[in-house]
Amino acid sequence: MLIRDGNRWVLPADPRSVGRISRVSRVLGIICAFIGGWALLCGLGVLVFGGVLFAAISTADPGNTATARWGIGGGLVVCGIVFAGAGVVLLVRDRKLRSNRRAPVLTIDGRGITIAGMGFVTYADLVSIQAHIGPRPVLWSTSFGKTAGNELGARMTGRPRIVHELNIRRRSGPDIRADLSMHTNAAGFTRLVAHLRDLLAPYSVPVEFHS
Repeated sequence: MLIRDGNRWVLPADPRSVGRISRVSRVLGIICAFIGGWALLCGLGVLVFGGVLFAAISTADPGNTATARWGIGGGLVVCGIVFAGAGVVLLVRDRKLRSNRRAPVLTIDGRGITIAGMGFVTYADLVSIQAHIGPRPVLWSTSFGKTAGNELGARMTGRPRIVHELNIRRRSGPDIRADLSMHTNAAGFTRLVAHLRDLLAPYSVPVEFHS
């Protein structure tokens, strides 16, 4: 539920949920950085010493071995950069999460509503808020692999199978959908919706609840 914090109302993050996300980010970040480092090392090794290696094990002409050297070495370097970059992003995310595990997930102040990581909506831009409790839908993506990855990520971070969703409808952009199930239980989410209804009534913003 919302708590008072100075001149604003906030929904604090659940430290246990943030801790799970932080650990997953840290483990994946270390794995990606390790893979990226080895790929870069191997790629640079192929680019620098590949000519000698291919000359010793292959009877192909120098032009073909040069193409193979640049193709294999360049591919490994690119993969290394991608994995290392992903590792850095994940480790930076882990550091930010660990530095403030009680950062607000949702904030309501005199200007509007802020959803952490999703954006800020002014009262003038708000059309309505639709709250929903129900089964978590499958996180479909453009391929089976991405869909499986989404589901695996949800399970690794401990995302519940029942969502507590706020659909914030805006006039000037796409809706913002926020699942608060990692930070609220059913009773707490119901109280949060009732509190939102009271806070937004002066701005004529309807808050609807569906379960």
